[in-house]
Amino acid sequence: MKHGFGWGRAIATFLLLAFVAIVVGMAIGWSLLPLDHTTLSIDDETIQLSGIDGWRVALVIAATGAGVLIALIVGVLAVVFALLAAALSIAVALVIVIAALALVASPILLVVWAIWRIARTTNDTRPPAA
Repeated sequence: MKHGFGWGRAIATFLLLAFVAIVVGMAIGWSLLPLDHTTLSIDDETIQLSGIDGWRVALVIAATGAGVLIALIVGVLAVVFALLAAALSIAVALVIVIAALALVASPILLVVWAIWRIARTTNDTRPPAA
């Protein structure tokens, strides 16, 4: 049985480390920045960030860190999808151009091949076919 590290485990480890780094950075920022007069207003509800303490701070930081990580993943996947779509469209365009050129050149190639078959010298030194 093969026990390798694998791409899935490597990506999961990277995502976990990125999430931990984002959360630690936000926790340091939360503890160092002055939040005395910082408020959030959502649907006429006002929340003062200085009034949040304890496990709610950890929950806010973890949720925001998860949101940032998800946004980064979606951004990277969007760029990769766009590049793959562009490469596929270029490949399809090249196939169409080659097919069109082959269609235009086929009568000329057929005439050149027929002239070559007629004009070539026969080699009588070959042994007869059995």
